[in-house]
Amino acid sequence: MTEARQVDGAADVAYGRLREKVEAAASTYHELPGWEDVVAHAASFGDRVAIAPSLHARQPGLAAALEGRGCTVIIPDPADPAAGVVDVPVAIVGGHMAVSETGSVLVSEHDLTDRVVTMLCHRLVQVVEASDIVDRLEDVAAWLSAQGGQAGFASLMTGPSRTADIERSLTIGVQGPDEVDVVVLVGSGAANEEPA
Repeated sequence: MTEARQVDGAADVAYGRLREKVEAAASTYHELPGWEDVVAHAASFGDRVAIAPSLHARQPGLAAALEGRGCTVIIPDPADPAAGVVDVPVAIVGGHMAVSETGSVLVSEHDLTDRVVTMLCHRLVQVVEASDIVDRLEDVAAWLSAQGGQAGFASLMTGPSRTADIERSLTIGVQGPDEVDVVVLVGSGAANEEPA
């Protein structure tokens, strides 16, 4: 599901490299024009959708748009954050940046309520602005340094959770999501757009 876009050559190379690395990490890559498209994408995977509270604060219309598509929206309760989120079919989080060198998305979670959303769902939809695609891991280090220790629990997430036991048996989804979608918002002004 890739939307046509107008970009310069350097941006097109960054998108292509990010796509290649995201797919190599067993995630899916999507370029979507705006939040309404993110809503449609997430709703296509289940009728229960968790939203990270930090994203809900930045995009308050997201919950209503999902409900308008028949979804039950879950915003974790600070008193028991994991209760409603465990095994939710799909969750949506906002990424601070995507790294084309590795296919990773940087999430910075200040609160456990955000963290459970990234860890306890089956499918994680990570949304990042096209303007927040960086070339190298060094760009993440510069961003973290600029936060002056206020980045929260910052994590570079690259693909679905994978672990292998002592017998080298690979298991997916044990310590995080089974599937990861990296969504790049390519529409002009998409970051500030509220879903309808």
